[in-house]
Amino acid sequence: MNKKTVLFFYTTYTSFVRTDFEILEEEFHVKKYQFKPMKGLASTGIEMLKQFFFLLVNIWKCESVFIWFADYHSFLPIVFARMFDKKSFLVIGGYEVCRMRSLGYGALCSKFRGYFCIRSMKWCSVNLTVSSQVDRKVKFIAKKAKRSLVPNCVNLSSSMGGELSKANIALTVGVIENQRSFYLKGIDTFLEVARAMPSFLFVVVGIDKEKLSELLTNLPENLILHGKRPHEELSLYYAGAKYYLQLSRSESFGVAIAESMLHGCVPIVTNEGGMPELVGKAGFVVKRKVDEIVQILAQGTVPEQQLMAKERIHKQFSRQKRKARLIDVLTNPKSTNIP
Repeated sequence: MNKKTVLFFYTTYTSFVRTDFEILEEEFHVKKYQFKPMKGLASTGIEMLKQFFFLLVNIWKCESVFIWFADYHSFLPIVFARMFDKKSFLVIGGYEVCRMRSLGYGALCSKFRGYFCIRSMKWCSVNLTVSSQVDRKVKFIAKKAKRSLVPNCVNLSSSMGGELSKANIALTVGVIENQRSFYLKGIDTFLEVARAMPSFLFVVVGIDKEKLSELLTNLPENLILHGKRPHEELSLYYAGAKYYLQLSRSESFGVAIAESMLHGCVPIVTNEGGMPELVGKAGFVVKRKVDEIVQILAQGTVPEQQLMAKERIHKQFSRQKRKARLIDVLTNPKSTNIP
């Protein structure tokens, strides 16, 4: 039996985008297309023209289109899908429904870019939202649009079981390459906590020390900074840390949090976005107060906390669970509307 064809659109081939591509490829014939983000309207226009001709050739051969994130690159696939009576599935990761003017973060900070995001959300067959917080924002922006809550998953494996042997390490992981991402990921607060807790080792993975040299002065001795690492290597960092800190000012889900929990890290997260629903009762949700975070670290973890974190990810955010939900939505999109 011939598999149905899905056109798969993305901008950056991140670990979670790759996971969805691999999931869909198990059930469908998937043809992927990368829209390369460019600065400037002329360069973006050229990318959209390339995408236009790709769609003109391939839209006839598919049953549906699947797009990661709403933006310039999602507009034409959804328009073509509507014109040719195909289904369109749009993953909303959070950036598209965010507007933090103080940091210039979020697609809605730009009226022009926001137009493509909002139209994409309104015109697609189903918006696939990664958290309840993102789902509520989509409902506010595009009230009549169909939505289906399909949480992200973990694509790292961990064979750890029983009592976990870990050091007094507090870890955070992210792509931290400029001033905006430095403050967005709460690295400034992370450094404050490190200065106040000399008995712990604090580790940041994914930070560009050269680009952020002006912000990385007078660092405490108990801090280690690592640059970007391959996704497969992150297990080594998660395995040794007792705590994972995500002190972000905005975070729609937090894949790194889930990965760390799978490896038995006890999460400490700020009360922002989708992080509290990800952590549940398996960790700590805090305000951006250094004293409160230090107090939690000083208490020390117990094996039950570590195992609770790991079990929550296995039960709620496994690859198998996301696959089942994605395949169900793509094969039966009419039953996906959330009131």
